[in-house]
Amino acid sequence: MIAVIALAVIGVISLRAVVSGRDALGDGDDWMLRGKPAEAIRSYEAAARWYVPLAPHVGAAYAKLRKLTDGPNALLAWRAIRSAARATRSLWQPHAADLAGAEAAIARLEARDPEAGAGAGTSIEAREAWYGARLSEDVRASRGAAALAGLGILVLLAGAILLVRRSKPVLVPGVAIALGTVCWLLGLYNA
Repeated sequence: MIAVIALAVIGVISLRAVVSGRDALGDGDDWMLRGKPAEAIRSYEAAARWYVPLAPHVGAAYAKLRKLTDGPNALLAWRAIRSAARATRSLWQPHAADLAGAEAAIARLEARDPEAGAGAGTSIEAREAWYGARLSEDVRASRGAAALAGLGILVLLAGAILLVRRSKPVLVPGVAIALGTVCWLLGLYNA
């Protein structure tokens, strides 16, 4: 019964993501027809962020963003690709090639900016390396810390369920709740 409920919830969430992603993709196409590529880029990025594995709108959004990387909105399009790819990372990195390409392109474009950031260097090559290093830094929580926090929540919930059902002595659920809480807090602290 719990598995059926869990699958139903996952199905509803996935359906919502696909519908919203398709809507955002359509909004982007509408903006392009109106001659507003910056707004289209924002809509395509939103469509790519509504990530569901194998959903067709995600690949279409990335393809439309890549088409906009030539021209006056190139930097905005590359940043949208990078942002969408980073936003959809979980235990794995979907669209890793798009992320790497976007970071390289952003570094290349930023390095050619005559008002490049302080400390970036004087030559284009030095600035490109500086920007590339900054873009590739991962400031998100480590996967290990996230996994520990997730495991802590699961153990805590299992302990709470055991406590409510009272099928075991109170010591077992109490230990599970305490252990889950410690794992969860350690995961959050190290994130």
